[in-house]
Amino acid sequence: MAGRIASRAVGLLCGLAALSASLAAEAKPETTLRIATLAPKNSAWGKVFRVWQKAVDQKTNGRLALEVYYNAVQGNEDGMVGKMKSGQLDGAVLTSVGLSRIHRDVLVLQLPGVVDSWSALDKVRSALAPELEQGFLKEGFVVLGWGDVGLVRQMSKGFAVRRPADLKGKRPAVWRNEPLGPLVYSKIGSVVPVPVSPTELLPALRAGRVNAVSAPSLAAEQLQWTSSLDHIGSQATVCAVGGSVMRKEALDNLPADLRETFLELQKKLGSSNAQRIRKLDGEAYTRLAKRMTVVDLSEADRQEWRKLLVPSIRQLSGGTYPKAMIEQVLKLTGKSDTR
Repeated sequence: MAGRIASRAVGLLCGLAALSASLAAEAKPETTLRIATLAPKNSAWGKVFRVWQKAVDQKTNGRLALEVYYNAVQGNEDGMVGKMKSGQLDGAVLTSVGLSRIHRDVLVLQLPGVVDSWSALDKVRSALAPELEQGFLKEGFVVLGWGDVGLVRQMSKGFAVRRPADLKGKRPAVWRNEPLGPLVYSKIGSVVPVPVSPTELLPALRAGRVNAVSAPSLAAEQLQWTSSLDHIGSQATVCAVGGSVMRKEALDNLPADLRETFLELQKKLGSSNAQRIRKLDGEAYTRLAKRMTVVDLSEADRQEWRKLLVPSIRQLSGGTYPKAMIEQVLKLTGKSDTR
């Protein structure tokens, strides 16, 4: 009797094990897309990505999964782009500088002193997005959705920046592979720009190698840059933008129904997340303005910046950017008459 009971118990356990293995096999996604980002997992953007992951899992009944690599574990943005081109990553969420490593013209969406409000950005991006997306497609990438990072403000340590001359003798950060910053600082003269990537900026600030930064309030706060800064501009200089991109091959390889669901989710989430990030960025500025010295610009101050920035932008249209596209942005924003 005992032997028969033991035998039945073993049979039951084997059956349960087989059932568990079967369920585990059913739960395993058919396809996993590998996505990289600079954003920390617990940041505002990390929360957006987790919503994205959950929505994809639910809407595809677990058949499609997103594996998100946070906090630059796949390298800086140029490294992410390289890994997408080699097939090591399927997609990435990039800032405009990262996107420019695929298609440089995207930086026309982020011209300082020109695209300096959300309304201006909405107008410019709506007009240029189809042409820019075609440029990405020619490089083998699909723009899944455009994103916003925040309104860029001038921040500094120990001094106020009102006019270009206030940066003489200072050490502002410039983003690697972004062409306008070095050109502008060379025109001011006696400025020592420090090239950095987003992951390099915090140690540079803490070491005192950088004492001025142009960045959105939300990004600067969540990446802890503001702990080393004490002045902030009340006026935005430009809108920082980004986007989600994927290798066209990876997207084409998805089963048709999963691809349709995935793209539909991207469209729905993109609009709501843009408004959320804009709101959070505004709230971050309000918090920073309470503990930092707020720097207001007079109309004369703003005119000094316009006289520097717009001619610099036009200079880049001589080869770095398409001249027609630059002029279109200047016309859309009402800055075409600035010389």
